[in-house]
Amino acid sequence: MAAVVKSTKAGYDALSYAQCIKISECVGNGPGTKFAKYDPVYIDSDGKIQAAIDDSSAVKFDGFAMSANDSDGGLPVTIGGLGLIMEWLEDSDSYTPGTLLYAGAANQLETTGRQAVAMAINDKEIIVIAPPGIRLGNV
Repeated sequence: MAAVVKSTKAGYDALSYAQCIKISECVGNGPGTKFAKYDPVYIDSDGKIQAAIDDSSAVKFDGFAMSANDSDGGLPVTIGGLGLIMEWLEDSDSYTPGTLLYAGAANQLETTGRQAVAMAINDKEIIVIAPPGIRLGNV
């Protein structure tokens, strides 16, 4: 898998955010885990937000965290999902429009996986193509 690192200038398109699927006021993540703004995430069985995964044991994805959360889990988080357009790709990256992206390790995206969650639409932006509720394998 090739890691696709989130840009230091990551942001989102306000018009697409107004129209995308959102899951609001989710409980922050559990102790010992954290995620940054615009990281791919999922809602765990305990209702806590966790970093999304796509590996040989499971695929879990609901969208992208619209705010950061540290390990105390005290802040509410909104998840932006299907239809959200984000400036996510690093300036040095050069992905062909149509490149599929998958949840990856360390709160990144990957170029390979089991379930595509986003797609490059130009050399800087992605669109979320997976609906919330992706659960494959060991759920």
